[in-house]
Amino acid sequence: MSAARHILMVLDHKFPPDIRVENEARTLKKAGYDVTVLAIGPDSRKKNDVFEGGRIVRDRIWGQVRNKMRGLAGSVGLLDLYLLRRLTALHRERPIDAIHAHDLYLFGACIRAGRKLDIPVVGDMHENWVAALKHYKWSTSFPGKLVVNIQRWDKLELEWSLAVDHLIVVIEEMAERIHQRGVPHEQITVVPNTVHLGEFASWPLEQMEQYRAERPRILYTGGMDRHRGLEDPIRAMPRVLESIPDAELILVGDGSVRGELESLAGSLGLGDHVRFEGWQEQPRVKSFMAMADIGLIPHKKIAQNDHGIPHKLFHYMHMRLPCMVSNCRALERIVSETNCGRVYTSGSSDELASGLITLLGDAGERSRMGEAGFTAVRDRYNWDATAGGLVTAYQQIFSSDR
Repeated sequence: MSAARHILMVLDHKFPPDIRVENEARTLKKAGYDVTVLAIGPDSRKKNDVFEGGRIVRDRIWGQVRNKMRGLAGSVGLLDLYLLRRLTALHRERPIDAIHAHDLYLFGACIRAGRKLDIPVVGDMHENWVAALKHYKWSTSFPGKLVVNIQRWDKLELEWSLAVDHLIVVIEEMAERIHQRGVPHEQITVVPNTVHLGEFASWPLEQMEQYRAERPRILYTGGMDRHRGLEDPIRAMPRVLESIPDAELILVGDGSVRGELESLAGSLGLGDHVRFEGWQEQPRVKSFMAMADIGLIPHKKIAQNDHGIPHKLFHYMHMRLPCMVSNCRALERIVSETNCGRVYTSGSSDELASGLITLLGDAGERSRMGEAGFTAVRDRYNWDATAGGLVTAYQQIFSSDR
């Protein structure tokens, strides 16, 4: 019997957690592949480890060094040199049959390693990285803005998308954009950030002691960066409170603009009506969803968000939360087609406030939308229903001669 094909996944942050990487690794392991995850970000856990999807190798690079390698990936080849040497060493220890690069900034280094080792490379675009660079705080402020060249990154995106053996993207809108740039349809597979129902069900619900009193609650979970649009709901809250005086906006997560958002909430006199809960372990986020009335995604309508889809949309839907989302393309399409919530125009806090007031005042409508979202996830937007293309892509790669 021949040995199972060995897939090396490469990412530049601590692992776990990463819902997408975990789901993909489990799926490939179940399909009969051996999976190793090389995580090169800062981490205090042991260097060699295991998880249910395979093995983990942690290089535990200091955060500042990792950040510099990532930021310079489009201009100075520090990441290329490091990964070329590292992947070659791992290949000697245990032969690698394919490299799976998570996020665009790792594509170039993995392509070079793949060519040297004569093994295929799969690129996994978690987001529209080029568009993201126009909005991340680190890439638009000193000193990051001095080394980030958007035009250069735009050229590299096309060059690397054509160079990988297969390209994985998170949503149809991203596949359409990449195809319009010249990448053939047959080289692109959509693997959305949908819910792994079994894993999600295993996360226990806990009592949120600080939220024992019954109050209307609007919940956001996730990062706090400029492109997330979190100023919209904070600016909407004064008007919401005029109609629903005991309403709460709960923000679970962290990021570069959290301090700015806290200052904005304070300047509007929102007191404990806007609560910042900080970063939470992913299983615990489910408990926040369980006590909320509305799930919120206020992302700014920019190219980055038009071509992506966050895990939280499907988590909200599965938890029967009606979704209030901005009019980013994929968000608007899915919420409209499933009737699981309402869409508002990004940047309009007044329109958002009106929508929130209407939903919070209509329990029947919230229930109908919540049930519609749950049904859509159960029948269509779950990991088992959407991840088949990942396995098919690898079957095609390994069946073709290089």
